[in-house]
Amino acid sequence: MFLFRNSVFAVCVLCLGGVASAQDPLTYLGAIEVNLPLARIVADPVRPKVYGISDNGEIAFIDRLSWSVEKTISTGRVLRDIDIHPDNNYLTVLDNITGEYWNQPSSVYLIDYDLTTQSPSRIVFADAPLYQITHAQENRIVGVQLNQWVDIFQVDATTGERLSRTGAGYYGGTTWQDPNLFVANSDRTRLYRTDVGLSQIDLKVFDISTDTLVGIDSRAVGSYQNEPVFINSKATSLYVGDLRVNPDNIHQTLGAFPEHILAATGDDKFAFGVGGVYDPVWGDRLQDMPAGYSIMALGESEQYLYTFDRSTQQLHVMKIVPEPSTFGLLGMATLALAACGWLRIRKG
Repeated sequence: MFLFRNSVFAVCVLCLGGVASAQDPLTYLGAIEVNLPLARIVADPVRPKVYGISDNGEIAFIDRLSWSVEKTISTGRVLRDIDIHPDNNYLTVLDNITGEYWNQPSSVYLIDYDLTTQSPSRIVFADAPLYQITHAQENRIVGVQLNQWVDIFQVDATTGERLSRTGAGYYGGTTWQDPNLFVANSDRTRLYRTDVGLSQIDLKVFDISTDTLVGIDSRAVGSYQNEPVFINSKATSLYVGDLRVNPDNIHQTLGAFPEHILAATGDDKFAFGVGGVYDPVWGDRLQDMPAGYSIMALGESEQYLYTFDRSTQQLHVMKIVPEPSTFGLLGMATLALAACGWLRIRKG
């Protein structure tokens, strides 16, 4: 009986004495040699895969489990953007045809790749001068052009028909490798973008829930410097440069950081910049980034963070470590206190 009571006492001391120690949010796993100058990447939400497009018109299919580039497709096209279809079965790439600032095309190609076979499945000639794209509602693509004062367009992804357009602000003097300046929420009802190269940079919000695009709000967020945008998977936080704002009311600022935030988790636990990992709610710096680069993607049920270094052409892989749940810690403490209380009763 003496041994049992002391064992319980040991559990009590360990539980209350800090068994659940602090742990860095990110664990660095290593780098995948891509050997391509990728300019944009997306991480698969369900598969251990990352997809990227390069300056040379190449598409890379990268596998985290084998730590290798599974397949490379040389398209011979002027690729400028990439997005995963909402059903997670297809990858859409944009061929801008010219890619030149002063010679933008009136129409572009949208090419779908089957993610199971990693082969082309559909090509559509779209009636709009698109430079950046994202999927909207079913079989709809929304995109913005490049040419100073610009419009945003919505096209039918199956026919290429232009459905609607509206003013989208300024898009002057940028390189296409810049961090993302154009993002839709997860249910594809709203789109957010920031101006580029203007004395007053505005964040603009568009309703994309129907075939008619509507601008619904805007606010100033900076001056000249590009302000990347990222919305988390639960649409509870919209990151604009170094600000966290309410996606439903962009005039409500929820927090600020010492650097631009390029990705964040849907549970509002972690926000990622080039230099550090932050608590989105409190703004505390939790960890230095193990491998911080401005080309960044969050994937596979938000368990992995990927960053790409264009200088070494390496894709860095990091595992996101969940925070211990409050319930779990309280539960251990309660059990420990109960055990200690049992000892006092028995001794009495």
